[in-house]
Amino acid sequence: MEKNAGLSAAEAYVLLSLPRYDTRKALKLAFMGLLARGVLRSEDETRSGLIRTRHVIHLRVAPNLPADPPPLTASLVKVVRAAEPRDGVMKEIVKQSMREYGNNLFGFTNGLVCPALAARGLAEDRKMRLLGLIPTHRFERTLAGDAEKGRLEVAMHEARSIPRYLDRDPAQIAAMVAAAGSAIFLVDELQPHYQGIAKALRDHGGGDTYFAPNTDGVGFASGSPESGSFDAGSFNFDGIDFGNFDFGGFDVGFDGGGDGGGGC
Repeated sequence: MEKNAGLSAAEAYVLLSLPRYDTRKALKLAFMGLLARGVLRSEDETRSGLIRTRHVIHLRVAPNLPADPPPLTASLVKVVRAAEPRDGVMKEIVKQSMREYGNNLFGFTNGLVCPALAARGLAEDRKMRLLGLIPTHRFERTLAGDAEKGRLEVAMHEARSIPRYLDRDPAQIAAMVAAAGSAIFLVDELQPHYQGIAKALRDHGGGDTYFAPNTDGVGFASGSPESGSFDAGSFNFDGIDFGNFDFGGFDVGFDGGGDGGGGC
């Protein structure tokens, strides 16, 4: 399998979607990636009511973070820390995200994700005219970006077969997860199997696939788990049930309306 480019989940999603994408989805994926990496942690509080029981999610910044995290990571950590006075509830995470990135959240993709893709040579800022008259610009994939898009699509397609290997071939699972990298979060069919994937990665152990920070976000890399990398078994799906993790608050209260689409 071809080596992945080490993109974060948000970067992979935007690259696949350029020139248009859903900014809310990009931000959700970024938070999911940091939860899985252990940079953030979630707490599920049960609140009993007269009619029903509610599960309230709180996001926290994990202790012992690196002193100099990548820009995308540092920015999201800043948002979560700003929500701490209100106990990190999703409503406050939304509020602080909008304060940091703007009501439409374009600051997240325009200021962090698209420039990171451009720095890797996967996207470039191109001038254009709206309706043939109004000068503007947007990011589009380069030839290298098109190639990585194709590779990711193949890796994600192959990753859909992971459930077939859960009880018999952890090495194959590790190889497929490594090929997809953080784009594994874009394969919705795998959500019910996250804990099984985590177990397979731990069982594989001692292999050559590691989940490691990189300059722009998070991703999988090959080689020794030294210099800030760590064993793929530390790619921690266990404590996070994304199937029940309610990011619905991100879809409420945003200005801009419409379908949440945007472009770099």
